[in-house]
Amino acid sequence: MEDNSAELVIRLQKGDKAAFDRIFKLYKVKAVRTAYLLTNNKALAEDITQEAFVQCYLKIRNLKNPMQFKTWFFKSLTRIAWRMSAKEKTVVPVENIFELADYKDTEQIELDFINKENAEKIMSAVNRLEEKQKTTVLLYYYNEFSVSEIASIMGCFEGTVKSRLHTARKNLKKSLQIQETGTGEGVTDAVIYKV
Repeated sequence: MEDNSAELVIRLQKGDKAAFDRIFKLYKVKAVRTAYLLTNNKALAEDITQEAFVQCYLKIRNLKNPMQFKTWFFKSLTRIAWRMSAKEKTVVPVENIFELADYKDTEQIELDFINKENAEKIMSAVNRLEEKQKTTVLLYYYNEFSVSEIASIMGCFEGTVKSRLHTARKNLKKSLQIQETGTGEGVTDAVIYKV
């Protein structure tokens, strides 16, 4: 569905308000999710998303290449999230991200509980990463942006993104090992790549 966003951007740049509504519907869920993962605060994530779409509407004519809309928009959203979360400095538990579905099968419920517990440990470790590593991990693993898209969003080289991912994986592994064993031993790379 994102394939037609360039056409929508061109229409929006010409003043078509219906195109903005379509762009909003196309990117709202991913925008809120990204903002929430960056801030751990639902209300703040909604404010960030609203501000990002306002800026999008006001500055869309500055976008030279409509094909670059996605990275242009998420670059703006990421910057707004960093700025607004620095002002807030609020941490809210992330348990709502990992809600369990209702299952009749007891084994499935137990498996889901273990997966939820692991997801919460991983998210807790991600939240302790340095800001740029955290953002890179969230964009790559949780929102499935490519390395080149992340480089555009964060305003850095692809090699920098790869380096941040590598360092973040090492830091996550160490953090999870300390959580698990108290010594930094025993967590495999498989757990990290499930992020």
